Amino acid sequence: MKKSWILIFGILLTLSIITSGCDKDKVENKVGEVNGQAISLYEYNAHLGFLQYYYEVQQGVQLDEKKDAKVLDALKNQAFDDLVLKQILWQQAEKENIFIEEKDIDEEINKAIETQGKESFEKVLEETGMSQNQLRDEIKTEKIYSELQNRVTEDVKINDEEIKQYYDDNSDLFKEESGMEIAHILVDTEDQAKEIIVMLGKGDNFAELAKEFSSCPSSAEGGNLGLINENSNYVPEFKEAALKLKAGEITKNPVKSAFGFHVIKAGEKREARIIPFEEIKTLLTSQLLENKKTEIYYNYLQDLHKKAEIKDLRDDTKGE
Repeated sequence: MKKSWILIFGILLTLSIITSGCDKDKVENKVGEVNGQAISLYEYNAHLGFLQYYYEVQQGVQLDEKKDAKVLDALKNQAFDDLVLKQILWQQAEKENIFIEEKDIDEEINKAIETQGKESFEKVLEETGMSQNQLRDEIKTEKIYSELQNRVTEDVKINDEEIKQYYDDNSDLFKEESGMEIAHILVDTEDQAKEIIVMLGKGDNFAELAKEFSSCPSSAEGGNLGLINENSNYVPEFKEAALKLKAGEITKNPVKSAFGFHVIKAGEKREARIIPFEEIKTLLTSQLLENKKTEIYYNYLQDLHKKAEIKDLRDDTKGE
């Protein structure tokens, strides 16, 4: 349930705020209440605009009011439910004395500016009609969500018996096909790939060169891609070249693909196996603990939702 603010911010920067021209009366109208706190028509329409925009981008469609009435109704309900949750979070944060400082919000905005570039950041805000206050509210909600989750789940633990039981009950999840470990260095030009092959021939460390030169995310792991076999989902030219290598061998010539030029190294060959418990225990512990925290926090939010006095007043705003 933990979200990535950078992703949310990237989406928010491109949404269309369909209510930027609302007059004062419409802003003051409300579509609902949560424990007496209003959800404004303006806020509802703005969030609905975001959901509709995001849906259209993801699906590659333009929603039609008549043809896509069911989809639009679902988005309207989602918009309302999202804003109910936002109110519940803000109200609970006040009870729990969770306060998000302005400097923390500033820090997130500054990170976004560094990522997007100031000129691009300001231009997109201007084009979408998104105000700084709207942006700050979104950041505040995300931070409240995360802080509340941390407090609710800080004492959650998982023991070795639970981990081992999960491992034993789900052995199929830990089956590993036979194959060969491979690593690669991905660069833009053939000449650069050739230079790297020469450097490797002189004894340079493959993992270090991958970290320095490779444009693939695997560079952080020294270029390691894990196991490859005939069933692996790699582009044909890459897979064909990799499978021809013997353990410890490096491609003598760059391998060209749609991604660029690869220098590939073969590691040890492995037979099909079930990954031993001790080998997977650390990763499994982390995943199961996160799952347990997620479930507990979800149930916590569901309980808050059940206890909240929620009024849906959307019918009262129709035709306005």
